[in-house]
Amino acid sequence: MSNDPCPFCIIVKGEDSSARVLYRDQDVTAFFPLMPATRGHTLVIPNRHVAEHVDLTDAESRQLGSAVRRTAIGVRSAVSPDGINIIQSTGSAATQTIPHVHFHVVPRWSDDDVSLVWPDRAAEDPDAQDQTLALVRSVLPFGSSDVSPEDRRQHLSFIQAVVTRMSQASSSAKTWLLPIVTLTYGYAVTKQQWVVAVMGLIAVIIFGVLDANYLKQERAFRKLYDRVAVGSAIPAFSMNPALAGPAGAKVNYWPDWEDLRSWAVAPVYGPLLLGGIAIAVWAHCQ
Repeated sequence: MSNDPCPFCIIVKGEDSSARVLYRDQDVTAFFPLMPATRGHTLVIPNRHVAEHVDLTDAESRQLGSAVRRTAIGVRSAVSPDGINIIQSTGSAATQTIPHVHFHVVPRWSDDDVSLVWPDRAAEDPDAQDQTLALVRSVLPFGSSDVSPEDRRQHLSFIQAVVTRMSQASSSAKTWLLPIVTLTYGYAVTKQQWVVAVMGLIAVIIFGVLDANYLKQERAFRKLYDRVAVGSAIPAFSMNPALAGPAGAKVNYWPDWEDLRSWAVAPVYGPLLLGGIAIAVWAHCQ
């Protein structure tokens, strides 16, 4: 198996500057291939890396089908073809070369160079077709794998509980820090001990990073909540907030710059940090 990165995933992440992206949303991406078969030839793919069409979720299938239809409408309006082929190949025997589900929307003209060759004779006689029909019917996955409304409500309740816990943890961090800062900074001023002031500064930094991380996790789970609420392709009861981000996204425990400078972090820890530095410098100069 090749370890090369999936070229379609690179396009989804916006890391291929040469890609001619028609549109991209949270679920699907449409773009022109490197070697279009005809004018307006477009590929439509799910943002999540899925090798074969049969492994898509029901929700992803609907999203992809809708995107293919909208793409075909747009292409037909733009280039006025005589017809359109919608092609999806699964497996190397079916000419799939990139293991990421994709649909070809191929505008066709009566004099184009595209050739889709079908055999001149039927692969099965009527009796064999009846047997195959019965076989496929016996294993056809009837019903829907969609999450029930009750399961979705419970899923949302679990996510909301995590959001609440993160908010409470943020408040607790501030509550624990204040007496530590009061004690260390007060002692440093009274006894002119700059080392104690530095200890207070270290506490401010540690609690500030923790608080910013709580904020980051809270934001990630809020995005997950929104995705589940609208019925996006999130597995039932999944608590992985990375699923609410772009394909390939990860949620780590190191806060981003936007978390550190947020209204919940910077206005609280910034003054404490500056005050501690001032006290440490003053005490050191005494």
